[in-house]
Formats: sequence, C-alpha cells, structure tokens
Amino acid sequence: MRNHHRTVDRVAGLLEAAARRPGGSTLTRLARAVGAPVSSVQKLVDGLVATGYLDERERRYTLGPAPWMLAARAGAPPVPAVPHEALTHLSGVIGLPVLLAARVGDDVVYVDWAGADESFDVAISARVRSPLPDTAAGRVLLAFLPAAERKRIALAVYDADPAAAAALLDACARIRDTGAERGESGAVLPGAVAAAVPLRHDGVVTGALSVADRRAEPRGRIPDAVIAALSDVTETWST
Repeated sequence: MRNHHRTVDRVAGLLEAAARRPGGSTLTRLARAVGAPVSSVQKLVDGLVATGYLDERERRYTLGPAPWMLAARAGAPPVPAVPHEALTHLSGVIGLPVLLAARVGDDVVYVDWAGADESFDVAISARVRSPLPDTAAGRVLLAFLPAAERKRIALAVYDADPAAAAALLDACARIRDTGAERGESGAVLPGAVAAAVPLRHDGVVTGALSVADRRAEPRGRIPDAVIAALSDVTETWST
C-alpha cells in the first residue's frame, strides 16, 4: 500500500466523520473519530473551518463548501450521480439491499445504500470503508484499475503470499471478462453473499453497484437474474 501520513490521515478522518453526521459533530466526537487529543484536533479543525472544508455553527461542525467546489471544478463526478430514490426502487424490485460504492485511495467506500434492515444499516454505517480486495464491490473497482495499480495493491495486500496475489489478479481478469463479481460480502457483513457490477462515467469505471444477501443458504450465491438486473440498470445509469 502507499505510505500514510499521520496529519493527512487525521484531516481525511475529520472530513469523513463530519460528512457522516449531517446534523454536525462536536469537537469531542471528531477527536474520538480520529483517535487524537482534543487539543490537537482543535488546531486542525480551526484550519479546516478557515479554508472552507468545515463549517462551524453553535460548536458543531459539518462539511463545508470547499469539497463540493473542488468536485465541481474537476468537472467529473467521482461516482455516477445516482439518486437515493433510484437505489430504493431498485432494492424493492430485486428484493435485496443495494449499495453504491466508490474507490478512495486503496479502499472501497460505500457512498449510499437502500433496502437495509436495522442491523444491516448499523453494520454498514460503522464500516463504510474497507480495503478494495475485501468486498465484491471493491474487487470490481480494483479489476478496472490500470494494470500497474492492480499489481501494486495485490502485492501490498499479500506481500508474503505471491500465490494469493496472483489469485487476486486472476479474479480481476475474470471480473473484466464477465462484467461482474460474486462472492462473500466480507468484513462489512460476515456470512452474507454479495454481487457487484461496475458503473461508468464517459467509459471509465468510477463506481460499483452491489447487492448483499444474508438469507442465502451456506455456500449460496446471488442468482444470475439479479446480476442481469444490476447490469441492465448500471448500463442505463452509466449513460
């Protein structure tokens, strides 16, 4: 994996923590989210407020306008814009929870989801971010990265097991050939099975749409009809 920088990680963690609570977070909650002393976080938060990355109202912090301005100036969304209502409708048609995912660094992040019961919602809210190889959606995003990036991530994850790294790259090749991935949901929802397909923007994979099923029998799998429905929808959303 790429090297991390403690200050950068803390800033990113603060922005993510603020984004997860539209009603705002206290300084203490933000400090707890990044595992740092309140005194240290205060200085970072003050700087983020000063530059527009956070807003402060009545001692509660929310995401500021600066991140949105950067995305607008970039001219390309990091993941296709899919309204929450569309995810809700699709979940109702398929009968399974539907999740929208994007790549952030070497991780997959669940941007939005619909159709989840209470325990599923708690599980996904607590762990919206996972390493790319750990989930079906993450493996889809990994599969469509440039070859050098795929190799770097595979070798970093399985630095002591070249055979496992090769198996991951083989799985990526299969995903590109079939246009979908099926497998275990991963640490986000242990015991569940999942499937995922890519979402594209101007022909480039920028997101993934996945479903998860906790009711499946042991060694079960998502039905072909569900994957076909996902693929049809993402074809429409991507264009």
